[in-house]
Amino acid sequence: MKSALIAIDIGNTNITAGVFKAGRLSAKVKIPTCVYSKYESGLARLFKKGGLGFADGEAVIVSSVVPIALARLIMHLNRIARCRITVLGRDMQVPIKNLYRIKKEVGQDRLVNAYAAKVLYGAPAVVIDFGTAVTFDLVSKRGDYMGGLIMPGIGISLSSLYEKTALLPKVELKDAPHIIGKSTANSMRAGILYGFGAMCDGLVLKYRKVLGGSLKVIATGGNAGLIKKYSGSIRILDEDLTLKGLLLISQLKT
Repeated sequence: MKSALIAIDIGNTNITAGVFKAGRLSAKVKIPTCVYSKYESGLARLFKKGGLGFADGEAVIVSSVVPIALARLIMHLNRIARCRITVLGRDMQVPIKNLYRIKKEVGQDRLVNAYAAKVLYGAPAVVIDFGTAVTFDLVSKRGDYMGGLIMPGIGISLSSLYEKTALLPKVELKDAPHIIGKSTANSMRAGILYGFGAMCDGLVLKYRKVLGGSLKVIATGGNAGLIKKYSGSIRILDEDLTLKGLLLISQLKT
């Protein structure tokens, strides 16, 4: 592997792309997944922040759960730079035993997170990813991907209150001052934040009964830092877990 690696995670809401140099994340950008017109400028911004030349021929590794976005992103990458692109699930498999009944149903990002948690923090582990959806992904004591659960994300849950009711307002997601809301907006924030925090604690307690008290609990995703304040069970916060997992996987090719 060259000294620089471009790691890209294509999610339902955002594309997160980072540049690793000598194993360290030196630059990162987010690009809205649904705004195709921003792909080229977003990639150019990443190259500039990472100090990369467009003709460097850097290695790129991509994880995607949005096929059309993947195709468009590769098109733009090929237009602006010479890159050697590896797509997980197509060109290379995530090196973790997948215990899902139908293997292809698991998103590549979930497998990447599980592998990264196993390598960086140890097993057994649960990764809680606060993205468009909230996912819990379990790694067994043997280091196998066991499966997990999927539920509506924080943004979806908050916006649905506004969209599906007559009188509840659209509110900004920010810290709730108290578990007892004294206004409608703060009641909604408290419901989301304390509610998701308690949900995490309750599920982790159940998973500990299955996998043991040594279970590592890792939170990642855009809202992980906010929810960690409301959950006593989240011990490790790693917002770049997926990008780090892509780095680890790319190093297996060398």
